[in-house]
Amino acid sequence: MTDELMLLMGALCLYLLPIGLVAGSKRTRGHEKNGWLIGTLLFSWVALILYFSMIPKGGKQKKHR
Repeated sequence: MTDELMLLMGALCLYLLPIGLVAGSKRTRGHEKNGWLIGTLLFSWVALILYFSMIPKGGKQKKHR
């Protein structure tokens, strides 16, 4: 019983980790972040990998004229 509970808690933590990483990231904000959070809820680690590969590290860059 205890081993099963520990395994379940570990799986839950691994599922929630990408959601916490996206929620705490400063790369996006507003509706864009909400979209990434929904994607991460549905596709967990795949969406996290896409998030870090597609969004620039410094967030949105301002265009200079």
